[in-house]
Amino acid sequence: MRALVVIVVCALASVAHAQNAEVPGLIKLVEQQPPDMDRSAWKDKRRDATRKLGQSKDKRAVPVLIRIAETETFDIVGEIAIEGLGTLGDRSAVPVLQKIVADTSREESQRDLARKSLAKLGVAVAAETPPVGTGGGSAATVAPTTGGDAGSGSPPPPPETSGGSMLLGTKSAEEMPALPVLPDDVLAAYDRLTFAGGTASLGYDTIRKRLSFAADVAGLYQKRIEREKMAWGVDVAAHVVTGLIDPTGRAQSRGAQLDLNAAAEARFYSGQVYGIGKAAAATHVDYISDVDPTNAMADVKETKVQADLEIAIGGGYGRLLDIGAAIRVRRLARTLEAARALGKPIDAATSKKLQLLWWSLRGDRSSYRSLVATVAVLREAGILLGEPDAGVTYEILNVLRDSQLYVRPSGVDVQLAFGEGYLQRPDNPMNIERGRIEQLLVQAGYGQQLDEDELEISGTAYGRLRLFAADTDPSPWAAGATARLRRFTYGEHGDPFGLFDVTGDVRVSTDGGMMSPKTARIAGELGFTYLLNQASGVRLAAQVAEDGGELFVGGQLTATYGLLDGTFAR
Repeated sequence: MRALVVIVVCALASVAHAQNAEVPGLIKLVEQQPPDMDRSAWKDKRRDATRKLGQSKDKRAVPVLIRIAETETFDIVGEIAIEGLGTLGDRSAVPVLQKIVADTSREESQRDLARKSLAKLGVAVAAETPPVGTGGGSAATVAPTTGGDAGSGSPPPPPETSGGSMLLGTKSAEEMPALPVLPDDVLAAYDRLTFAGGTASLGYDTIRKRLSFAADVAGLYQKRIEREKMAWGVDVAAHVVTGLIDPTGRAQSRGAQLDLNAAAEARFYSGQVYGIGKAAAATHVDYISDVDPTNAMADVKETKVQADLEIAIGGGYGRLLDIGAAIRVRRLARTLEAARALGKPIDAATSKKLQLLWWSLRGDRSSYRSLVATVAVLREAGILLGEPDAGVTYEILNVLRDSQLYVRPSGVDVQLAFGEGYLQRPDNPMNIERGRIEQLLVQAGYGQQLDEDELEISGTAYGRLRLFAADTDPSPWAAGATARLRRFTYGEHGDPFGLFDVTGDVRVSTDGGMMSPKTARIAGELGFTYLLNQASGVRLAAQVAEDGGELFVGGQLTATYGLLDGTFAR
């Protein structure tokens, strides 16, 4: 009988030794994804390895399980680690289990498992009661059932919350802004508002006692929704140039020029083919007031108004979508993948939630709320593995601030439409076109994003043919095409730096009648834009053009400022 006991003990010791020999390999598998294993398979094996570590009775597993229990707040591997800490029976895990119990941002199932593990370690958890000396709230009071760790028997200090150990704290969905509401079948959408200031000046000449003012400002609003069976969009633009000279005395000169443009369209799809209805309106107003310093009869005050109105119907094929928001999600996934922090691919539902979140926060001057809310969404979806460290947080912030992800076209679109319009013009002795016009309109667009979304090729083309025109009417037809290549540049950690662009443009038109020849223009441009912030930049470009037999060479320096776009793409 005694011999049998010895044999059994030896066998158990042999099994235990074999299990302990596995521990280093299990720890390595838990802490590092093997290069020959995809992330999904690794996550499953990692959970199994964590479970084995919890059952190993090997003290070497304790620090590993503590790290997982602290950081894996939205993956089941965290719960496996919490349970394993109780099974291992090492009291060094008590502080982290106490923190989990007290962390109200944790799921209740994790806090429950932590209570059970504490009980296995001989530490009782009292019912949740309002802490002494506070006006409310709740905290779990943890008291040891044995001596040793309890000190002199005085009550232990209240446990810390987990926020102190996290780079971003415990900011959660309660701080999430209200998200825009989009139907489930939306393929892409944007809501864009931009202001541009040309020149603005205000001065007073103390010698001639003369006040002067000048301004050149413009604004643009665009909104578009692309759904599977229909799409609609509207563009509204305004441009004002004004000036004032007001010297001492009766004399005064004022002038202003106003341009207003609006366009809208609706499409109805059957597969890739669609029917389209379009409307456009434009108004140009010139105002001049010149008060003579001595003679009221010589005063000049005049307002001229021009207006265009056109509607068109037709059909087309394809779609050209702005997918900048979807590229931002792809960049975010690549950033997390490179940092080995991507628990699983970003699914369509999470992608939509992220994009609408960024849309709703586009007006914030700071990116703080966007960063905190983005990390919260990724945690809740189980996509972000653990708490991002400083480096990963910085790279996520760069993705959120990337201003090179606005107006990124993808797809092909060709349409043909018939337009009926009306031109209102002031009376003029010259034979200016006015009244009713009919046109055949052709329009095409193309866009493709390449090289991990850092290279873009795009182009547009148009054509119009005036129908039922008299021989003397100007511009019976016109056509043109523009091709563009853009290379987006980034720093080592994803900092948006700027972009190079190459553009070619060809236009041909006739002025109408036998007295005006056909004219053509060919132009090219090479430029670089340095980005100042998310919607603003400085662009320097060199230009060359041949127009009507004349060669033009020049340069251009442009500074722009814009409000942030709200975009979505599925």
